[in-house]
Amino acid sequence: MSGDPSQPRLLIVDDNPAIHADFRKVLGPGSQTVSHLSALETTLFGKPSAPIQAQRPSFRLDFAFQGDEALAMVRRAVQKNDPYWVAFVDVRMPPGWDGIETLARLWECCPELQAVISTAYSDFSWEEITRRLGKAESLLILKKPFDVVEVLQLAHALTQKWELARQARLKMEDLDRMVQERTGALRQESEDRLKLEAQLRQAQKMEAVGCLAAGIAHEFNNLLTVIQGHAGLLRGKGIENRSAPDSVERIFQASVMAASLTRRLLAFSRKQALQLKPLNLSSAVHSMERMLGRLLGEHYELLVSCEEQLPWTRADEPSVQQALINLVLNARDAMPNGGPIRIATRLVTLDEAAARHKIDARPGRFVCLTVSDTGCGMTPDVLDRIFDPFFTTKEVGKGTGLGLSTAHGIIQQHQGWIEVSTEPGAGSTFSVFLPVSDQAPEAASNSKASPQLLRGNGETVLIVEDEPTVREMARMALEQGGFRVVEAADGPEALRLWEKGAGPIELLITDMVMPNGLTGGQLARELQSRDPRLRIVYTSGYSSEALQHEHGVLSGDNFLPKPYDPLSLLKTVMRALDTVPSSSALSATPQVLPV
Repeated sequence: MSGDPSQPRLLIVDDNPAIHADFRKVLGPGSQTVSHLSALETTLFGKPSAPIQAQRPSFRLDFAFQGDEALAMVRRAVQKNDPYWVAFVDVRMPPGWDGIETLARLWECCPELQAVISTAYSDFSWEEITRRLGKAESLLILKKPFDVVEVLQLAHALTQKWELARQARLKMEDLDRMVQERTGALRQESEDRLKLEAQLRQAQKMEAVGCLAAGIAHEFNNLLTVIQGHAGLLRGKGIENRSAPDSVERIFQASVMAASLTRRLLAFSRKQALQLKPLNLSSAVHSMERMLGRLLGEHYELLVSCEEQLPWTRADEPSVQQALINLVLNARDAMPNGGPIRIATRLVTLDEAAARHKIDARPGRFVCLTVSDTGCGMTPDVLDRIFDPFFTTKEVGKGTGLGLSTAHGIIQQHQGWIEVSTEPGAGSTFSVFLPVSDQAPEAASNSKASPQLLRGNGETVLIVEDEPTVREMARMALEQGGFRVVEAADGPEALRLWEKGAGPIELLITDMVMPNGLTGGQLARELQSRDPRLRIVYTSGYSSEALQHEHGVLSGDNFLPKPYDPLSLLKTVMRALDTVPSSSALSATPQVLPV
């Protein structure tokens, strides 16, 4: 039946045509039932207050004789988005489905459908009907012969219920859509905020890199000025012989300072190869006490209080000493008019509760080094940046801003951390925490090589270095030291020289990081598989990822960090040749910590 889609749509399912006619009379348009009721009201009460016809909705009625026919009609209605609101279904409809099965199939197709079971018999109990259908909230029972008013009431009530349920569904759909839209907006806001934060971090990183580059350029330009200036004097034709040694010494000093700056930068970036050995922190402080006193000057009083029975820690002693010097110099600069600087060491044990209140701390046993001053102290905004590279509160030319950042990098590389307590005008205390180690130092071995005699006996040394200038310098130093030298620019060339029979090679000096896909560790393992007596010395300018994978072949005695001078090279070579390699040495516990 066609009609206004806003009018309730009802489906009558009954195998009796007379029942169809009865429903049409009661619920169909132009129903005589309503007119009869209106006339009855007029007789009893006078003129009716309002026309009943105007108060009742007009129903759209469709009829089916069997359940399968009704199911097909419901499916078409759903497809056209004009579903039925209420279905009146007879229980007995031979020879097809009964009313219970018909209703179950109708609900599978249209779950929102309200239903009325019409029956003249007590075929099924209410419990059995609800057990089979499982949907009692959408079902009522109408006994035949039905009352006209009862049918009208059921139709009105169930269509209103269907309409309210539909409005509730629409509201829920609107709410769900609004939630999804808001969730998408919040997700987009979060992504935009993350992008802005990433851009801010990138901008801060670029600012730090720019500051770092400016500081490096300033430092190295000064050193290069010294090197180039004195090298130019040496190349000049009219230079006096007595000034040549002085120029050479100045060039050497500038190169040492440049190497020191490089080590400080590597410590800050935590890419410096540390040679870790058992270290007594109190002994390390005492060994520097006189030097620190001279460094501070007469206006400062150095007060040292160290626990003598302090446990060992595994550390690179020169790096720890450098961190201590930087902290002491920072304390000195905080007191321009002089004053006491206190250095102390102690054992600290942190439990879970104590470590939880410190940012970088963790539970365990640690040796603690403190450096305290009574100087100007720091404000919170300065405290937040003290470990930034090249950040300084000193005047231009009074500091590079690398001291604290270098100390911070060194301590972090040792798996430790630094804590700072300070107040403006009340001084500062820097506390360094290093993990305790149960490993004691090994007894020093007596070397057969004399420190005064650093000359070889014609031993053949294979140098593998991809930088030509470094390779040339090493070759010249070794040849002057009495060695026979074979050179290779990379690992594959070294293997070809070995296969060609370059002579009995006693020692391999190889860079750790080289081009053409063969690292120093891989080359050493390949050559030692051919000659287990071959000694190895590794060199590197930094601790790269390759060193991280090759750390099993490194030890404290066979690693020569760059930059190195001829004397250091010869000492390392003599020490390596004096040690006979063994199977245990080839797989020894590493003493060099790659990052």
